[in-house]
Amino acid sequence: MSPDQPRRLGNRGPSKGFTKEARLVSIMEKFEKGVIGVRGSAVADREGLPIANGFREPFDLVAVAAMATLTAQSGKTVFDHLRFTAPRDIIIEGDDAKVVVYKLGNGEASFIALVKPETNIGLLKLEMAAASKKIEEELGLGPHTGPTIEESFLISPGGLLVAHGSRTSARTMDRDIVAGMFSAVQDFVKDTFRETGGGALEEMDLAHLRVRILRGQWTMLAIVATGAMSTAYVSAAREALKEFEATNEKSLPSWDGDAASLKGVDLLLDEVLHQPA
Repeated sequence: MSPDQPRRLGNRGPSKGFTKEARLVSIMEKFEKGVIGVRGSAVADREGLPIANGFREPFDLVAVAAMATLTAQSGKTVFDHLRFTAPRDIIIEGDDAKVVVYKLGNGEASFIALVKPETNIGLLKLEMAAASKKIEEELGLGPHTGPTIEESFLISPGGLLVAHGSRTSARTMDRDIVAGMFSAVQDFVKDTFRETGGGALEEMDLAHLRVRILRGQWTMLAIVATGAMSTAYVSAAREALKEFEATNEKSLPSWDGDAASLKGVDLLLDEVLHQPA
């Protein structure tokens, strides 16, 4: 399994939560919740074509994206003529609304926000700058700054390793023992805190790594990363596990230990392993 070229196996397509558009919309939704007065946002390419839509109102997304991009390009032309550095953002003000266009990368794309006139523009620009870094990373326009997923383990309820995915093939660990350890720690925590109403273990530190454990109906997914995983990533991984179990709902309840009898195992592990955390 090449870490650079995830395979697409089985009958199941990529999980909805792991699509690039879904991740971009998730970033925009978080941004919109952080500033009062934001009516919607979008990402467009350098030609003004929409990449992702975060507008909640029925605006003509194509027209908004095209006009905002054209405005940003016009602003750059003016600054170039004056021999000034091109602006990172441009604000279009009207009586009913303001449109803020934030440049992504070296102008390869734009982050567009439509806000109410009374919106705190200082806070808005700070939040747009923070969201833009994440959007640039998703689009490959900026350096990766978040944690990296190193390993993924799909484990049966009894602690048997169903399958394993790794970012590198140079691992010397006994994967079956590691899978059994994750399962044993889970059982220990459940048994220890049963009387106090404590739930199952969800996350733990392992040396310099962070392990996130997701439980499905018939399987468990252990994800090892170099740091804390985002809520959006964990939600997408949980959805991917749910889709995998739905695809194999006839085989998993009486699974005989043969990983080849399950559909989409490699796809699940590849998706979990190669998405930004």
